Amino acid sequence: MVGQSTGSENAEVVPGGALLPLKRGAAGEPQTPGQGSEVEPTTRGGEAVSAAAGRDVEALALAFDEVETEGIKLLEIGSDDMLKCLQEGGAVIKASEPDEKVVLCTEDKTFAVRVVETSNSVFLVEDGSSECFQPRVTVADDGEAEANTGGTPGPMTQMATVSARACEGDGGSQAARRQGVRVCTIVSENWEIEQIAPDFRKLDELLRGLEEGGAAGGVEEEEGYTTEELLREIQGSESELLEELHARSDAMQVGDRWVHVSEATTSALVDVLVSKVCEGGWAWGDLPLEQVLSAMEAEDFRREATLHAVRTLGNAPLFLGSVTPESAGLIEESKLCVHYARRLLRKQSFGKAAQFLEEWHKVVPVGMEPSVEMLGGLALVDESGGLAVFDDLPRDPAKRFDALFAHQKRWRTKDLKLFAEGMTIPPGKQMDDVLEDYLHSYHPQGDTSNPLMYVQKVI
Repeated sequence: MVGQSTGSENAEVVPGGALLPLKRGAAGEPQTPGQGSEVEPTTRGGEAVSAAAGRDVEALALAFDEVETEGIKLLEIGSDDMLKCLQEGGAVIKASEPDEKVVLCTEDKTFAVRVVETSNSVFLVEDGSSECFQPRVTVADDGEAEANTGGTPGPMTQMATVSARACEGDGGSQAARRQGVRVCTIVSENWEIEQIAPDFRKLDELLRGLEEGGAAGGVEEEEGYTTEELLREIQGSESELLEELHARSDAMQVGDRWVHVSEATTSALVDVLVSKVCEGGWAWGDLPLEQVLSAMEAEDFRREATLHAVRTLGNAPLFLGSVTPESAGLIEESKLCVHYARRLLRKQSFGKAAQFLEEWHKVVPVGMEPSVEMLGGLALVDESGGLAVFDDLPRDPAKRFDALFAHQKRWRTKDLKLFAEGMTIPPGKQMDDVLEDYLHSYHPQGDTSNPLMYVQKVI
């Protein structure tokens, strides 16, 4: 099929008729301006004819179906790679809920799909063998087939009516003898796509459902979800989903299913892990993984769970099958200290940072030295020594900045960037771009020697 704009220089709708005179050269190609004589169409018996009879000009007949074909959409594609992906079936369109935005996902990218109105209408025509442009037909009560025309005549119905009236004079015989094309639908809008960040809010809900209810969507807690099941629910590509799952501390893969790791399970596991590392005399930065996994397995902790904990607190192979007797892992002191800080802050409130630091020193492993600098992104110590906790901040930049600036009106760059980590960054942008989109920056007193500050934009 092809699309032809009604604003074409080579075609003109003939008043009262269904034929478009199209100027062509000797080789059958449309003439360029200034080539040959102008064609002035006239009407005779419902048929458009050329006033320049006998010259190298032909008329193109357009026949309009009485019922517009439904379900035909035009998609604007910005690259050959995307076209190839669509042709090979490597992209899917998702909208799992009625109120969700429509997205198109390839193997590694997510695109928003938007409807755009066009200033011109596009005629979609078919060749004789095409089967895709077929009007919807239903069967009436009397057994006769009838077209589903809808309530209001559209442009196709109106054009078909004009065409039929124009041909009434000769019963359509002369128009039928002409070689032409059939217009099956007229399109005045198209879809366009724009790459966006994946939306993982539904993933949060699914994982919380496993923790709270034991069953979510008919899947038992111990069974979890396969990657394919999650892909059907998440507005994101497979690569983006797997990257997110591997980065999370509350989800791990057991066999071919993803299961939720609760906060209570993580706390119990880390306490035993710290105890085993200390008993074994192993260095935090050079853990013999096979021995660590075996020691934890003896305490009834899955090897997958232990490997997951080591990886989220430092570094370890992604998959259990990659662990060999020579494999080594590491646990970072700062991440382990932050784990205990978060657990302590969730248990009780601390008005002053000094009080919290005292309790924090008591719960971290012997030999580790927690510091205020480790709390970046979790808690903020103000000039008066007060402690403000920002746990579980929203992913959305606007909502996150609302939460942060509700606490204080001005933020220093180094503090703000720590609390901005983990929020959704649109593709093609960096952290500084997002800060510029939502915030104003300035140097106090206009002196560049003063630290750069941020305030929220007033909308």
